[in-house]
Amino acid sequence: MTFQTVNRFRQARGQVLRHQIDRLRQRTGRDLRVLDVGGRPDYWENIGVGGIEQIVLLNVDAAEVERDARFDIFDNRIGDARDLACFDDNSFDLVHSNSVIEHVGLWDDMCRMAEECRRVGVEGWIQTPAWEFPVEPHYRMPFIHWFAQPARRAALRLSPSYGALAVCDRRRHVDRINLLSGDELKALFPNSRIWVERFMLLPKSYVARW
Repeated sequence: MTFQTVNRFRQARGQVLRHQIDRLRQRTGRDLRVLDVGGRPDYWENIGVGGIEQIVLLNVDAAEVERDARFDIFDNRIGDARDLACFDDNSFDLVHSNSVIEHVGLWDDMCRMAEECRRVGVEGWIQTPAWEFPVEPHYRMPFIHWFAQPARRAALRLSPSYGALAVCDRRRHVDRINLLSGDELKALFPNSRIWVERFMLLPKSYVARW
């Protein structure tokens, strides 16, 4: 898959998100408060910030908080997607997350993130790569995410980016990525609509929307 193809998918996905924001803005009759879990300011350049009063960018890594932003509506905070206790129920018009839930840990960790996002967001947009797609998007290697963890770690030896790492470091990379199937995402967000992004008829990514 070429960079142009990936960029085209991102633009198309951004248009769908923009439509949801515009529809929600029209329904509420005011500018929106958005929580972006794991978000970056430059991501919103593709989406646009019209109709948005504030975007809280929540990251576990302090380096992400230090990124420069072109707009003054961003509020950078340190936090954990699995524990949003600092925010009240339904305190955001929209909770958004792009390719984060597969990084928060194992199934119980993902459940906690899903429950917290559903609690704080009146509406939601949670995107994640599809486990069913044959190319793993982080390593850009085919089939590796379908292997058991020891086999995944061994397969990373073939990667130009990860092959030179020590065994323990390769294992850390394997442990930190847990892709979700469509059925698993439905289980995490039972009252949501699952939008399927496809490439050559295969599911490439999912978005849980409510």
